[in-house]
Amino acid sequence: MPKSNPSVADRSLLSLTWPIFIDLFFIFMINVTDAWFLSRISDTAAASIGAVMPILGIAFALYSTLHQGGSSVAAQRIGAGDYSKLASTYGALFAILLFGGLFLTVMMMSFAPTFAQWMGLQDDMSAMASIYLSTIGMGTWVLAMRFAAAAVLTSQGKTHWNMWSTFIMTIVNILFNYLLIDGKFGFPALGVQGVAYASVIAWVVSLCFTLIIIIKHLKINIALPNNWVLFKKDSSPILKIALPSVLDPMSWQLTQIMMTVMIVTMGELALATRIYTFNLLFTAILYCFAISAGVQIKVAHFIGAKRFDEAHVQLMLGLKIGLVGSMFFVFTLLGFSEYFFSIFTDNTDIWALGKLILWVAIMGEFGRSINLIVGSSLRASGDARYVSIAGFMLMWFFALPLAWLLGLHFAYGLVGIWIATSLDECIRGVIGFKRWQSGVWRNKGIYAEEVLVNEPSINEQIDYQEANDCFDTLHTDQVKK
Repeated sequence: MPKSNPSVADRSLLSLTWPIFIDLFFIFMINVTDAWFLSRISDTAAASIGAVMPILGIAFALYSTLHQGGSSVAAQRIGAGDYSKLASTYGALFAILLFGGLFLTVMMMSFAPTFAQWMGLQDDMSAMASIYLSTIGMGTWVLAMRFAAAAVLTSQGKTHWNMWSTFIMTIVNILFNYLLIDGKFGFPALGVQGVAYASVIAWVVSLCFTLIIIIKHLKINIALPNNWVLFKKDSSPILKIALPSVLDPMSWQLTQIMMTVMIVTMGELALATRIYTFNLLFTAILYCFAISAGVQIKVAHFIGAKRFDEAHVQLMLGLKIGLVGSMFFVFTLLGFSEYFFSIFTDNTDIWALGKLILWVAIMGEFGRSINLIVGSSLRASGDARYVSIAGFMLMWFFALPLAWLLGLHFAYGLVGIWIATSLDECIRGVIGFKRWQSGVWRNKGIYAEEVLVNEPSINEQIDYQEANDCFDTLHTDQVKK
């Protein structure tokens, strides 16, 4: 393992973040192009697939949380100079994600029609959603492996390789969308199923590229566990971070499913507006994801090296950059909303409702920025349980009931639901920031028990030295006697 790796903590935030931002931008382009190709089929196709996207979002939430847990543990090991356990940490992460991916593959392929019915879809919308879910479900285990491989590169600070991997994935996805939806150049015309196949093929190509970079180019070792005892030992620190952390994104995805069911009852217009607006807002979201990921890498390395004050300074810098950038994106979307919505549809009613949602999103994205950046740093330190439990309680017992109250009971519709989720993001952001300010995270790292969390003061150091001197004097006298 190259000994230059600890310098990741001392690299600029920009050098780590810009490849992550471009990486996420390519993921955003996949979402946008999928929505665009679906809208070429019909608004009904776009709405039906959008309605079941939270089901796929559960897989993304699980994989992303395990990715962050694994990369945080590996980064702490690198920061502490403990290279001997890196290969087994990577191997355990691959094994965990493989098991999780195979389980979700079976679930999505077996219960796709049931999931579509749970979302309140009927007739053609239910049929299209079922075909999409069962097809894309075949490849969710490949996506899990891709997240594991990306975590290896992230922990090493090699974020630019993840960027290139996602770039290739984007190009492949667009190409096969073009070939498979209408059946170009002799390929079968598969419609909605073609969109799903394009995603799966893109994941396979991206995974192969990433593994080649890891194994052949960077020559990073990955030691898969060969027995249960080793697997349990190596996976324990990963799951210690990931299991509490998964409660938050999983709750978000499940509550989004419940809210989508509410939106389905409002009609196709509201459902299509929700899909298109969220795709646009993803520009602000991916920016904050990039900042939070860059901050998380540096914070994990700092914590592994016991440089706690620098970890705090890095978080505060990331918050400032994240808030300014996300607000810039939201206000840009507001200023040119009609142009952006026209990319997807010529329905002016969707344009008008979407613009109202963007006004509400000012509050929501401000809170989400704090929530993402602080939350990722808490996870990097190993302190995820508190905010995850608080997030779970707020989403299920505040955001969801408020969404029903404003959206359905008081008939504010989609705007009411967005107000509820925006307030939820703001409150969770405040809770996470207060948790960070408490300093509890300093005791949560995987090496925290090995050294003092706080350096002793000058007076304490003098007292310790005097006590040691007295002990040495007494011990010498006793030896002489």
